[in-house]
Amino acid sequence: MCVRGGINLKLVYDHRDLMVRFGADSLKQSLEKKNIFYVEQYEKHRIGLKPSQGILVRKVDEMSDLGNDGFSIKRIGGLIIIEGVHSRGMMYGCFEWAERILLGQDLKDGEEILQKPALSLRGIKFNLPYAAFDEGDPFLKNEKTCMDMNFWKPYLDMLAKNRYNCLSLWSEHPFHLMVVSQKYRDANPFRDEQIQKNIQFFKELLQYAANRGIDVYLFTWNIRLLPEVARGLGLPENVGDFGNMYDHLIHRVGTSLNRFRGQSEIIKDYFREMILQVLLTYPELKGIGTSASEWMDGTGYEREQWISDTYIKAIKESGRKIPFIHRTNMQNAGKEIKDLIQHQFDPEDFFISWKYSNAHCYSHPNPRFEEKWNAWEGIDLETTQVLYTVRNDDVFTLRWGDPDYIRSYVKGMIKPYVKGFYWGADGYLWGKDFQHIDHGHKTWEYDFEKHLFQFQLWGRLSYNPETDDRVWELLLSDVYGQDHSGLFLEGLQSASKIIPAVNRLFWLDYDFQWHPESCLSQVSGFKTILDFVDGKAMPGVGVMSIAEFAVAENDGTLVDCKDQFQETPIDILNLLTESTDRVQVVCAKLSSSLGEFHASHIQCTLLDLQSWVELGRYYLCKFQAALELKRYSLNGKQQHKTLAISLLKQASTHWERLGYYWSLHNKPYFMARVKMTFGYPYYLENTKKDIELAKQFEGESSLKVGKEHRSH
Repeated sequence: MCVRGGINLKLVYDHRDLMVRFGADSLKQSLEKKNIFYVEQYEKHRIGLKPSQGILVRKVDEMSDLGNDGFSIKRIGGLIIIEGVHSRGMMYGCFEWAERILLGQDLKDGEEILQKPALSLRGIKFNLPYAAFDEGDPFLKNEKTCMDMNFWKPYLDMLAKNRYNCLSLWSEHPFHLMVVSQKYRDANPFRDEQIQKNIQFFKELLQYAANRGIDVYLFTWNIRLLPEVARGLGLPENVGDFGNMYDHLIHRVGTSLNRFRGQSEIIKDYFREMILQVLLTYPELKGIGTSASEWMDGTGYEREQWISDTYIKAIKESGRKIPFIHRTNMQNAGKEIKDLIQHQFDPEDFFISWKYSNAHCYSHPNPRFEEKWNAWEGIDLETTQVLYTVRNDDVFTLRWGDPDYIRSYVKGMIKPYVKGFYWGADGYLWGKDFQHIDHGHKTWEYDFEKHLFQFQLWGRLSYNPETDDRVWELLLSDVYGQDHSGLFLEGLQSASKIIPAVNRLFWLDYDFQWHPESCLSQVSGFKTILDFVDGKAMPGVGVMSIAEFAVAENDGTLVDCKDQFQETPIDILNLLTESTDRVQVVCAKLSSSLGEFHASHIQCTLLDLQSWVELGRYYLCKFQAALELKRYSLNGKQQHKTLAISLLKQASTHWERLGYYWSLHNKPYFMARVKMTFGYPYYLENTKKDIELAKQFEGESSLKVGKEHRSH
């Protein structure tokens, strides 16, 4: 028994502390689930009466090196004592013990649990749908949702329960929504009444987050304006046009948009004033972040000087001591950052942010882009704190959840200079579930509820990578029931190996180039068999590409060559085979055992698992066909081409089945980064065109023609 005693069991905590109260609510729910009677006692003073049996939650002045997020749980006789130096650690301790009550994990008399986070900052990257980084249904269909506390309260509750302590909000221009300045009143398109309403909303959002132990950061893409803001500043509206980051058109302002924005004194002062007003209006805002790359022109020193004259100057004028996060995507400006920005902050308040896996976190758990791209050139890692941006621009529709993958990924991020991470997408946000049809088995409103397991894994494992595997079945039992949670865990874990395997064998850096869940690209549309024949493998992690394998095989050097790689195409093909076979077995067991429970998340997840089988086998056949065509291009043997055609026919059949399962409970949407409609049935003809491309394939000449065709 995790809690000893009967009707005299007491739960003692400080009810005035909202974080502790939230943790205590979790304890009460677990006690009630176990039919354990308790009475509450509020601790009115720092030193309250200690019961002889029950649970005592209290704050202490010192606790070794556990920090604000750490806690201790110990048993003294019939009493469980949960302690922390900060309310957040005490809240986490309550969550931990509540879980152990349900798992039946007790402590011996005198035994103690000590926990502290593996990564001190564990966050979410949340792209707001206002002046969003890109346009598409994920943002258009969430504009009302993201201004509604009915969404944010359960979302922030979920984050807190899963040990997140950071919410980063991203927008290209959040200022018109969040603040107003009389100096630039004409640059805010809203009426005074609406501005005050917006301010009240954001204050409530930040305060609620603080009550859940979640620090909120605001990120921008630096210098972006809106047309109405430009007009209010007395500038041509096209100065506020989002346009293109590589826009070299000459406008009537006399220079390219990007360069004009950087040189304009009024734009510079406007940004300084807006950042200042944000910091003064929202004392609950923990910090801000930006970059000196996208949509900026000039030398590295010129761009960093602009950041100093706007963001940094505003921080100083505010009188606040806050963290500043300098993103380094699309630039290698370590020396400039060090010379112009970093020295203006105390070491604990300055962070460098780096895209750890580019846009594809579901690829390899130990990506090597830091080394490959000389990420830290000019940066002293002995004195610099790093935060990783972890991007899932891979999977937005089907449920994903592999504890072993996330555990390995988190452990790879634990380095002396790394303080934490935030994960999310540039092309999606998990707000309103707009993909799922609103009838049938849908019993939830928000996308994070559907994809809860993914959120649980990133949060829990970044706090404690050694989290007991029994925890996952417990968490899933709330959704699938105790009898079926184990099978759903097995199915999700196996299914979630598919996309990482696909990404490792067919790699493109960025989200607009490649979305593996759909096989779509903004650059070239549906990725054809010709793309796959000479596709590049993920760099830096020891994966042998299809072309490299076929060439070595043809040259007779395969045995010697394989030693240079950790994973070959055959290894990935075997992994796809094994994973889809395991998921299919799980689906069969679930279909025969669910009975009347075939509803809600259970029915929806089973359809997801059946979809994963077909998507995995589609890629399996397509990769096999690509290998056969590459062999044909090297040795001219017709048997390879014939086999490739047969495999692509099988691939098309799997895609058709995938479309069937998807269409049973989903509807299409317009993707933000890929700029195409998501929906598997719409691309069935593309899979059939692959068959024709294989029939016409004649080696390198076909590949050249295919590339020329896709470039137009």
